[in-house]
Amino acid sequence: MHIMMSADWFYPSQMGGPSNGIYWQAKAMRQAGRQVTVVATSQDLPPTVPIDRWLEMDCGQVIYTKNPHFYLPFKHIWYAIGAIRKADVAHINSLFYPSSVLLVMAAQLLGKRIIWAPHGELSPSALSYRPRLKRLLLRLFRSISKGIVFHSTSLAETDHIRKHFGPNAAISEIENMMEMPPVVERKARNYLLFIGRLHPIKAIDHLIKALSESVIFRRSDFVLTIAGPDSDGYLQHLKTLAKSVNLAEKINFVGPVWGTEKEQLYADARITILPSHAENFGNVVIESLAQGTPVVASTGTPWQLLESEQAGSWVANTPNELRQVIEYYIQMPSETYHFYRKQATELAHRRFDIYANVAKWERFYEEVAR
Repeated sequence: MHIMMSADWFYPSQMGGPSNGIYWQAKAMRQAGRQVTVVATSQDLPPTVPIDRWLEMDCGQVIYTKNPHFYLPFKHIWYAIGAIRKADVAHINSLFYPSSVLLVMAAQLLGKRIIWAPHGELSPSALSYRPRLKRLLLRLFRSISKGIVFHSTSLAETDHIRKHFGPNAAISEIENMMEMPPVVERKARNYLLFIGRLHPIKAIDHLIKALSESVIFRRSDFVLTIAGPDSDGYLQHLKTLAKSVNLAEKINFVGPVWGTEKEQLYADARITILPSHAENFGNVVIESLAQGTPVVASTGTPWQLLESEQAGSWVANTPNELRQVIEYYIQMPSETYHFYRKQATELAHRRFDIYANVAKWERFYEEVAR
């Protein structure tokens, strides 16, 4: 079987979870003996990565296309259509990236099987950005959706797809998985961690407001570390907010982190916090659990599992709810905290190791290809 995958961002780019998630998925399928081709843009790549030529990588053949503008992906479309011609299955990642709908239509004209993955773009919070344009595009998408299989990563995302594409939409629900990172030696430090793209949908402002209302946090040695790339100028908003609530000295903005530095940041933290208004999944949760660090995730994310597995907490992202749960972890007895860390590590490796669970993806592609 030959699988073609499109990606607007792709490893080693680190702009959001899908850049790594698509890579791990492609790599796992390649190791399972499938032929994989990836056509990506050159957005946010290190300067050492070759552009506009095919590369043989551990995830298959990959090309990073240099386009006139991110939203004018002419080369991306050209190379992707060429790759679709040779593939059995076209796996299109992203709904609203300009090339996606054109690639879906091209695959239909070429008689190919199609998987379309929204990656959280149908959540109410995501649709609140540029809503008029997205409503118009969704009408177009519905008109061409016959015969397409949608990939959902959670029950909530499945509901979002059915809401916009109807109760009879073909959907396969497979949670995100990842290549487990090497476990680093923990050097416990008194900080809470947010890591990810700095964007309003992440609700980091709610987290800062929660900490501003916590006498326990203010009087403690704990600080908040915020790591990740800025998006839409949100970083300056957060810095201004931190200063306005007199927390500038207790919040550290460290910018993007990668590799061993990122794993160490996870491992040393007391907890990782994902307060987002909406996430279709949230790879940072798995990354944190893999280093044994419990996670507090908002109810806008599909992470109820943290509660049942005693690997973290799942709470509303209101400042009051966040404040209470953060104080709980700051004051948690050592024995209880170490139990949570043990549960976190076990959960990550049992449920989310992509190589241990690659059979789920193999069955999915085989069913679509029939």
